[in-house]
Amino acid sequence: MDEETTEVTEKTEKPEEAKGLRKQLNDAHAVIAKQRTDILTPAYEQLGLDPSKELGKAIAKEYEGEASFDALAKYAKDEYGYEHTALDPTHPDAAIIAQGQAALDQVGQSAGSVVTPTQGDNLAKAEAEGDYATTMAIKGQQLAALLKK
Repeated sequence: MDEETTEVTEKTEKPEEAKGLRKQLNDAHAVIAKQRTDILTPAYEQLGLDPSKELGKAIAKEYEGEASFDALAKYAKDEYGYEHTALDPTHPDAAIIAQGQAALDQVGQSAGSVVTPTQGDNLAKAEAEGDYATTMAIKGQQLAALLKK
């Protein structure tokens, strides 16, 4: 039997080659992240988020879970408190209406009830401020109302 002698040569890496490998690794990670976002794009749309803007962008950057709608929705709720409310897609202004209604509800919760001042309240205020013209006008209206009865 012939025995082959193998010569072991040591290869030294040049710094340029190492930088090239790092760049390839970073490029590969970027491609994987883009593909993952592309796979999740329908899930983002169902949630009403845009993965290139605002909250959708933040979630797209951080989310590393399963590539499914349910997992993405759970992550958005757990991490950001975001829950998407489904709107009627047949009505073109549904989003605007829902946003307006939410704003009205918020104002309604924060505002107290508004009581319109009565004629007696206006008279008392005018007398307290020394506004004789308003006082006389209100008393004249009261007198006219009594005479009409």
